[in-house]
Amino acid sequence: MRISTYYILVLSIILALFCATTYASIGGYISQADKNKFIQILEKTLKVDGDDIVSPYYAARGYQILTVPLDKKQTGDNCAHLKKNFKHQSTESTFYVYSTWNILGCQGALHSPEVVKTIQAALEDNKSTLADIRYALEILTLLKQQIPGPAKVSQAIQAKLKEDDSLQNLGQAVHAASLLGDNGKFALDRVEDIVVQADEVDGKLLQWEGGLTTTSLLLTGLFRLPGNSPLTAVQADKFANYLLTRKTVQTAKGVLSFLDASLALSSSSVSPVSISIIGTPQVSADKPDLKVQVSNLFGVPHKTPPSPVVAEKITKLADDSVVLSKQTLKAGVPSAEFVLPLKLDPGLYKVVINAGSHSADFVVRALGSLTVKSLEIGLSDSDGGAAVKLTKLTYKNKLPKPLQADSSQSLLIKFSLSRTVHQAFLRLYSGKKEIIFVAEQDSSKLYLVEVNLEKELSQSGNFEMELILGDALITNPIRWGLGTIEVNLGPNAKEDVKVVRGPKPEIQHLFRPAEKRPPEAVSLFFTALTAAPFLILLICWGRIGINLGNFTVLALPFHLGFGSILALFTLFWLKLDMFMTCAWLVPIGGFTFLSGHKLLSHLAANRKQDKADK
Repeated sequence: MRISTYYILVLSIILALFCATTYASIGGYISQADKNKFIQILEKTLKVDGDDIVSPYYAARGYQILTVPLDKKQTGDNCAHLKKNFKHQSTESTFYVYSTWNILGCQGALHSPEVVKTIQAALEDNKSTLADIRYALEILTLLKQQIPGPAKVSQAIQAKLKEDDSLQNLGQAVHAASLLGDNGKFALDRVEDIVVQADEVDGKLLQWEGGLTTTSLLLTGLFRLPGNSPLTAVQADKFANYLLTRKTVQTAKGVLSFLDASLALSSSSVSPVSISIIGTPQVSADKPDLKVQVSNLFGVPHKTPPSPVVAEKITKLADDSVVLSKQTLKAGVPSAEFVLPLKLDPGLYKVVINAGSHSADFVVRALGSLTVKSLEIGLSDSDGGAAVKLTKLTYKNKLPKPLQADSSQSLLIKFSLSRTVHQAFLRLYSGKKEIIFVAEQDSSKLYLVEVNLEKELSQSGNFEMELILGDALITNPIRWGLGTIEVNLGPNAKEDVKVVRGPKPEIQHLFRPAEKRPPEAVSLFFTALTAAPFLILLICWGRIGINLGNFTVLALPFHLGFGSILALFTLFWLKLDMFMTCAWLVPIGGFTFLSGHKLLSHLAANRKQDKADK
C-alpha cells in the first residue's frame, strides 16, 4: 500500500509539473499596416503589361490569403491577359496560370485535352525533375483529372530523392506526396530528417538554409501531409518568430512565400500564439484598462482559443515587489481582445500574461497626475547677511508685482511636489535670450533653485520666470509662469559677447626649405668617377681588342633588352616617376630574362659540344 501511494504521489507531481509548463509566445503578428504594405506590393503584379503570365498568380493567391477582394475590372483584365498570352511552356508556369484562372473565377475553360496529355506525359518522363512532377500533380488535381499510375509516380519520386535529396527537392517531393494519397506515405518517413535540418538562431528562431523561399516550401509541404503535426508547439513558435523577422520582404514572390508559410502554421494544430498589448503599454487613473490581444499569426482569434488568459504576476521594477498575481482577464470585443483593469501607483511594472501554455511579459507604465503642493519665491543676499523674504504662490498664479533685484542678491525658489520628477527646471528669458537652471531635491524631498544674479546674468533687464516640470510617468507636465524679475546689475555689468560667424583666419603653412646642394665641381667630379669604369672598358677594348668569336645572333635580343633597361634607368633619373618606370620595367625585364636564359643555354650547349669533340 505504501508503494502504491508513493507512485501515485510521484505521478501527481510529474503531471503537475507538465501542466504548469509554459512556452514563450511569438514576438508579434501580422498587423493591418503589414497587410496594407503587402497589398501595395502585390498590386503591382496585377498590371497586365507584356506577356508575363506568372506574376498575376502572386497577387491572386496573396489577395486570397489576406481575404481581400479584387474589383471586377482587375479580374476581367487579368483573365483576358491570361487567355491571350497563355501557352504551355513548363508545368510550373502552367500551374500558376491555371491556379490564377481558378482563383479569379474567370469564365470558361483555359485548358485543353492536349495540354492535359502533355502534363500526364511529364509524370512518365524520366527527364522530369521533382518540381515538374509536383506541378504536374498539382495541375491534374486542380483540373480534377485522374493521376495515371500513382504508384509509379511515387517510385519515381523516391528514386530521384536517392539521386539528390537537397532541401529544395525534399520540399517538392513532400508537396507531390501529399497529392498521391496512400502512395505518398513514404514522405512521412522523411519528416524527421527534414525538421532536424532546420537551423536554430539564438535559441529563438528556426529556419532552413535557403531563406524564406525554402522555409516556406518545406513548411507548407509538411503541413499538407496527413497525420499528426510534423512540428512541436515550440518548433512552430520558433518558425513563426523567423517569419516575423521577414515582414520587410519587398517582392511579390517573397510576400507570397511569407503568407503561404504563415497560413500553414496558423491553420495547423500547433498554431503559434501571439500575446501582445493593444495600443500603448500604459495605464492611468482615467484609463485603467490594459488591453491584451491573444491571436494567431494573422492577428485573428484561434479556432480553439488558448485559455485561461491570466495575469500571472505584476512586479514593480523599482523595488521588485509583487503587486498583483493570478488575475483572470476579462474577454473583450473583438473576441481576440482581453481586458486587465489596473489601479497602480505611478511607476514601471513588469506584467506576465499567460494564455493557456503560452506566456509573454511586458513593461507597462502606470501614469499619475502631478500637483504642486507649495511654492515660495523671493530674493536673498548673496552673502547671506539679511533675512530672506519669500512670497507663497499657488499653482497657476503669478507674482502680483515684479521682483526688484540687484547684483548683491540671489533669486531663491523652493517648492514641493506630490511625487518626484526627473525634470525640474527654472527658465529665465527675455526676448530671444534664455538661461535654464536645474532644481535640485534635498533630503526632505524639497526642490530648491538658487540663482546668483551677478554671476549668472550678463546684463540688466526684465526677465520672465517659468517653472518647467516633466516626467515619463506623469499625465500632466507643467509649465508655470511665475512672474517677472527686474535685475539691475549696475555699472559693473558684463558686456554682451558678440558672436562673429564667418571663415576663420587662413593658416599659413611653412614648409621645410630645400637642403643646400653641393658645389657644381663636386657634382661633376663624382659624375666622372661614376663613368670612369665605362671609360676604362673602352680603353681596354681599344688596346686588347674585342673578342667576337663566340658572338651569336641569339645575343642580340639579350643585349637589346639590357640596353633598354639602362635607357629606362636614365629616363627615370631625368623625368619618369617610380610608377611609370615599374610599368615599363616589368615587360622589358621579362623579355631580357627570357632572351638571356636562351643565350646562356645556347652557350652551355656549345661548350658541352666542344668538350665532347676534344
